[in-house]
Parts: sequence; C-alpha cells; structure tokens
Amino acid sequence: MKNPITKENHAQRLNFYVNLDRYPIHDLDSEAGKALIERSREMMNRDTLCLMEGFLRAPAVVELSKEITQLESVAHRIDYPCTAYGWMDNSDFPPDHPRSRLLRRNCGVITTDQIDPKGSCTELYQFDELTEFIRRLLGYDTLYRTSCPTLSIQINVMDQGDRFGWHFDTNDGVVSFTIQNPDNGGGFEYAPLIRSESEENYSGVAGIMNDANQPRRPDMTPGTLSLFLGRRSLHRAAVVGPTARTRQSLLFSYDRKPGMVFPEKTCQRITSSSPEPYYGALTNQ
Repeated sequence: MKNPITKENHAQRLNFYVNLDRYPIHDLDSEAGKALIERSREMMNRDTLCLMEGFLRAPAVVELSKEITQLESVAHRIDYPCTAYGWMDNSDFPPDHPRSRLLRRNCGVITTDQIDPKGSCTELYQFDELTEFIRRLLGYDTLYRTSCPTLSIQINVMDQGDRFGWHFDTNDGVVSFTIQNPDNGGGFEYAPLIRSESEENYSGVAGIMNDANQPRRPDMTPGTLSLFLGRRSLHRAAVVGPTARTRQSLLFSYDRKPGMVFPEKTCQRITSSSPEPYYGALTNQ
C-alpha cells in the first residue's frame, strides 16, 4: 500500500506520476511553465485537441493500469444506441438525417464509488497542480474538482467489439489519460470544428458518419494526457478489434464552481444496462 501524501513527500509523489522535466506543472510561472501553457493553448486553438505524450511516467502508467484491471470485472456495462446530438430536440427529422441517426455505445464504465479512495487514480486526481494546469489551459478564473460521488473520476474500459459512436460533448473540455491501448482498433477519431453555434453543417457531419470523409486519427500512446474541446468537434472511439487487453481511459471531471454533482439522469445513463435508445434530452419519443 502506498504511503499517504504528506507535505514532505508531496513533490516526490507528484513526480512519480508526472514527468515534471517535460511538463513542469509544479512551476507554471517559470519560463518553462509559461512556454508549456502557450504551446498547449496553441494546439487546442488549432486542433481542439491538446495531446501531451509521455505526461505520465511509465511506472505510474503500470500502477494505474494494474488498479483499473482489477476493477474491470465490476464495471457497469452499457450497450445502447444514442444520438450524437444528446442535448437537442431531435424530433421530426428525416430518418437519414444526422439528427435522427442512432449510433451504438457499448463499453464498460467504472465509476468513482467503485474506485479505491486511497488508490492511484484518486491520488492523481487530487493533485492541486494538475487542477491548476487545466484551469490555465482553459483560461478560467476558477476551476475545481467536482464532488460527484459517481462521475468525478470515470474509467472507460473497452474490449473486443466495444465502441463509443460519433457524438458531440456538452461541456467545455474533457480531460483524459490514455492508460492502455488494445491490440487492434479502438482509436480516437475526430473531425475538428465541424459545427458551430450558428451553423450545424449537417452535410459535413453526414460525410463523416457515412465514411465519405475521413476523420483525424491521432496517435495516443499510454501515458498521454488529452484535453479535448468536443462541443463543436464530432468524435468517437472506434470499434475494438481482436485483442488480449482492453482499452483503458481515465477521465477526470472539473467545474468552474465548487461542489458540482452531475444530474441523476446523467449518472443513470452512464451506469444503466438498459438497451433503450437515447434520442436526446428534449426529444419527443
């Protein structure tokens, strides 16, 4: 069992997880820290995706993966068809329209209440330096770890045949770590800035969904930290092919206000095994 973090070993524990030589999140006001923020923001502005390869050190990735693997047997299994436009009223669109299309989501989800509060996933989440780094990248005045007992920390586990179909996010940014990749498939794919708040670009969205146009497929090796702005960028986790190991992704939730808890319906959808299609929060079904 790991020793608890104290003032004396805090820096040592942070350095165990994060490659502070490459990513000095403990000293963001230094010249190297300022340069890291500038590079990362440029990447986000250009691609809506900031990838920090090797952010986590290899021994930390091994420790995190071991903890996740031990939890895979208790993961909530979800398997249902879902609209890419979950926050909209998708009633009365033609059957072949992107707003009417239902795309499969099937994977395992490990929630905060299933994770050891003294384990590695929780320890990494609780570093204030990481929270402050994300705050500066997003340009917010404040940022806090959420208080949700279900979704503050979420682990997605995907085995052969699993996938997370095309969708948009409803939040401002998703913070995730690549912990383990499968032997085949399961890659992250996205179409940056394919829609805007004033122009939905349904023809462009349909082109991606129908494989007429090709998305971007970045290489995300274990240990990579990703900050993704998915509100306007269509994205998915492609189907996992034959594999002896799962795809493991670790997601952390933050909010600009303290004490944020996700709505009960959101938590139920994440943890429910119901096969009922999800047409959207405002859709008449």
